[in-house]
Amino acid sequence: MYTEDWSKHIKINRTAIAAQLDHHFIDVRDKVTIRMYTLKPSGNLVLVNSLCDALHSFLAYYVYGEADITKHGDMWAGLNAKGVFGHKDPSTDGKFGELLLFALVESFLNCKMIAHKIRSLTNNKDQLKGGDGIFLGNYLINGKEHPAYLIGESKVTTSFGEALNEALDSLNRFTDVRLSSEFLDNELIVAQEFVKVVSADLDELYDRLTPTTISYKNQVLVHPVLLMYKTDWFGKLETKSATPKELGDAILNKLSGTEKIYMDKIVKKTIDYPQLQKIYLDFFILPCTSVDDFRNAMYYKIHGAPYVKPAKDDRA
Repeated sequence: MYTEDWSKHIKINRTAIAAQLDHHFIDVRDKVTIRMYTLKPSGNLVLVNSLCDALHSFLAYYVYGEADITKHGDMWAGLNAKGVFGHKDPSTDGKFGELLLFALVESFLNCKMIAHKIRSLTNNKDQLKGGDGIFLGNYLINGKEHPAYLIGESKVTTSFGEALNEALDSLNRFTDVRLSSEFLDNELIVAQEFVKVVSADLDELYDRLTPTTISYKNQVLVHPVLLMYKTDWFGKLETKSATPKELGDAILNKLSGTEKIYMDKIVKKTIDYPQLQKIYLDFFILPCTSVDDFRNAMYYKIHGAPYVKPAKDDRA
C-alpha cells in the first residue's frame, strides 16, 4: 500500500517552466507518449535566455534535497550547486540536458526526482553510463494513475534522428537481456545511496527501489526522454514574421497535424529495440534554433562568465 504523495516534495515553481514553453500536442500510442514543445518567442526571435533563467532558479533543488536546503538555506544551496556543475566544456557536457529533463518531469509528470548521478559518479566514463535521474510518483495509464519509478534519458544534439537514435541506444542498456540486470541494479543502488528526499517515508522509498519487495514489483517502469535538437525552419519563420504573435502562430501552424509523423518515426525506430516496446516511453520533444546557444547560455548563467578553453601546454 503506497501512502507517500511524492508530488508534495516537488519544490520547484512548476509554472515557471511552463511559462517558457508553448505546448503543441500530446499523442499516445500503446506505451509510447510524445509531447511537443517549443520555446515561446521573445520578440521576433526564438531565444533560450528565459528558459535558462528558469532552469537556473531550479539549480539548488536539482542538486540538493529539501533537508539540505532547509538546514543550510537557499543561498548556500544555490552557491554550492554551481560547483557541482564544474567548468566542463558545454559542447560536451550532458548535465544541462539532465537539468532540463528534471524540470520537465517534475513540472509535467508530477513525479519527484529522488536521485541523480552527478554527485555519485566521479569520472566522465561513468557519467555516460547512468540514467539521467531517477523519479518516483504516479504515472497516468489509460486515464488512471499507477505507481511508477522513472529513469530518465536526455539528448541535446544536432538533429531529431540523432537524438532519437542515441536515446534509444542508451535506454536499451536497461532492457537488453545481456546488460539489463547490471545497469538496472546499478541505477537502483545509486538511487538508494544518493537519495535527495529525506523527509519522506524512507521505508516506502527504499521498498520501491528494492527489486525483491512487493512495492517494487507493483510499479511500472517509465523512461522519460528529452529530445532537444537543432532545426533550421525557425530561422525562416523568424525572418518572415512581423510580430511575436505572428511568429508564435507560424510555429503553431508548422507543427499542427504532425503528431502522427513524429509518432510513426519513433514507433518505427523502436522495432529495432523489442525489449523497449515493453516499457513505457514518454518523449519530451523540443526543437530549437541552436543547441549550442542553449549549452553556452546555461553555462554562462551558472558560472557568470563564458566558457574559455584551457590554453594548450606547449612545453616539450
